[in-house]
Amino acid sequence: MSSDTRVGGPAEGNGTVFAQNGQVDWVAFGQSIWSTSSVTLQRFASAGVQPITFGAGLAIANTFTLDRVGKERMHNAIENLRGFWSFEKLLYFGFGARSFLHVMADAQSGINCIALCSALSEIHNEHAAAWILDDLWKLYGMFGGTVENRIQLYLWNDVGTDPKVSTIGMSNSEDIAKALRGLFRVSQGELAKITVMGSMNCAFIAGFAHWILNLKVYVEDEAGRPIYQDSDPEEVQLVVTYCQQASLSLMQISSTTCLLRNDDAMFMRNRKPEEANLTFRTPWDGCLTRVFGPNFTALTKAATILGGFLGSVASVYQALALGESDVGQFTRATYINFVEPSYGIGYINSVVSIFPELNRLRGLLDEMQLALNVPFREAVRMVERTVLDLEQLCQCDICNHGSTLITCKVALAFSIREMVSTLSCVTRDDQILPAVRRINLVHVRQRANWLMQSKAGGRPLLATALDLGMEGVYGDDADRIKKFDRLSHPMELFSGYGDHDRYLAVGQVHGEPQYCTAAVNHGLCYILDCLRSISSHAENARMVHIVPGHIQMGDKQFGHVYDIPGGSEVPSKEPAPVQADILEGLQLTSITRQARRFDLKIDMLCTETATEQELMVYYRATIPGGPVIRLQPGQISKAALKGTGILTCKHMHCTERPVIPCALVRQGWLVSKACDVRTWVDASNGPKCLIWPQLDDFARCVAIQLHCSGYIVIRKNECIPCCTVSLVHEMPGQGRKDLYHLM
Repeated sequence: MSSDTRVGGPAEGNGTVFAQNGQVDWVAFGQSIWSTSSVTLQRFASAGVQPITFGAGLAIANTFTLDRVGKERMHNAIENLRGFWSFEKLLYFGFGARSFLHVMADAQSGINCIALCSALSEIHNEHAAAWILDDLWKLYGMFGGTVENRIQLYLWNDVGTDPKVSTIGMSNSEDIAKALRGLFRVSQGELAKITVMGSMNCAFIAGFAHWILNLKVYVEDEAGRPIYQDSDPEEVQLVVTYCQQASLSLMQISSTTCLLRNDDAMFMRNRKPEEANLTFRTPWDGCLTRVFGPNFTALTKAATILGGFLGSVASVYQALALGESDVGQFTRATYINFVEPSYGIGYINSVVSIFPELNRLRGLLDEMQLALNVPFREAVRMVERTVLDLEQLCQCDICNHGSTLITCKVALAFSIREMVSTLSCVTRDDQILPAVRRINLVHVRQRANWLMQSKAGGRPLLATALDLGMEGVYGDDADRIKKFDRLSHPMELFSGYGDHDRYLAVGQVHGEPQYCTAAVNHGLCYILDCLRSISSHAENARMVHIVPGHIQMGDKQFGHVYDIPGGSEVPSKEPAPVQADILEGLQLTSITRQARRFDLKIDMLCTETATEQELMVYYRATIPGGPVIRLQPGQISKAALKGTGILTCKHMHCTERPVIPCALVRQGWLVSKACDVRTWVDASNGPKCLIWPQLDDFARCVAIQLHCSGYIVIRKNECIPCCTVSLVHEMPGQGRKDLYHLM
């Protein structure tokens, strides 16, 4: 056989298996000799797809035709897919050149199959898409069960759905399959027109016909009023009628009419009830109006109040991100948004770029900019004042004992604040759109937060409005895992369903936290920046990248990447113990940020787990003449976020002497029980500060890994004496003999 990569097909001399008239000769298909390359078969195995599944998929794909517009749309969708490599090109995120998707795209039948499977999996969950394909194959006379639980094809695209349609429930998979077969026959010219009646799944049928098959579509409501029309009535090829389920039993059924009935069995077949719901997406521009309707329109009438709220939020976030000396009662250790677009003028720019409809509100941008330029204390008062103003304007049941049907204006403002904070730390293609239902769920969560705040003993208003930890507030401590998880909120916005908690930080493996650094959900891959290059810089540790596709190592695909347990395990020998100079008084003021020169060799390695589709990843740091140390990217990036923003400095009015004893590291890596530094710490009560002067980012990551169970604090431009003051004020009461690692 040839070793080149190509789409398989029937061997010459075995007849034509894939008929072009809408019917498949399954007897001939079963008797044919399938010819394909060994490389392609290897990719089948790596993608978890059986060759018979692939061949039958291509057979179904040949029963419908894409015209010029449909082919062009699919070509652009595939060509515009973007991805990137991890450190040292060990992993690829997206659809790489060796991806199974590109094997299929070598032929038009494969492109047709991509179009069908991607459209199904965009609207439905993976299992429902498999059931629909299974029923579709049964309609063409093939024994079912071939694709059950084997759909591994993901391709994000916009199938032109209507976000106003209810997403609760799902139609019978056999009915959907029949409607698809009707569309296929129209595309082949066997039928002139079909009619589809039902509720939520009609949007999928209309979107597939319009965007993929480029058919002429007419959509109407139950009373016959037009909702959408893209051609003259006499040219229509698909008529979609939205109607109540009770009305379907009264409809006259013909050979060209398909009824999409709701099926309670679809709820039973899904592992979770919410997976039986459909996923609709909405363009960013105008999404707040489409999702919240008149309730958002009512909020826009208070544009200056909303602008004051968002501008003062940007000002408070800026104070925390830049380490200003006065941040009131807010705890610095729980603030993690150090990316420039997530605070200050960057946050304001993010507001108007993410939601263009807000930029069109008169006075909102000016009010945000005015609020940004006020002192911190005034910004805090403005947050509180604008929230109370919105509460007075709101007529919901929480704010003024009004209607439960009214969207809370306060919670809606909080939702905008949360979505901007989330998306300002994310890189993605602008064509990746949010799920409508998930935007609603953000509002539901913020509404619940506002309700809890309004009750006696609830969180303070400022903590709720800004989503910041505050001193003395229960549950706002710096160790909350959720605060440092960076994948859940983006995943919530863009993935239409699913329990995201299992992707996040955390299981316990041998007593150690196991942090998730990349995950695939609903066809999108979410990756922390620490997999591109490990870094102790908080702005890098906070970044999340989103691309369509999956995680790929060689020909194999994976769904999750976790830190390998035993991060600081040393297989050869123990790192050299730390040797440090004990510093006294004014010696600290003369310390320069000396760079310890290291010729560290950094590699990335992966280990497959016994669990399907999971990888354990770590960096291997080789110290010349020393040990090999495993670096956990998730753990280190979390420590970098937790330790950044703690320190403040008065600069022109700095403290001359430290307020706690300090020592400067000369050489070595590990503060072991037997080293002099440990003896110094144990000699007297009270905290101590160990200063690590190296500037090399990789070397700092090694030091963080070796001491991540301690108190890591990241220094920027602050002087050492002021750092010691910050440690006492910001991290008090940690213990009688604490050792702070100042890096």
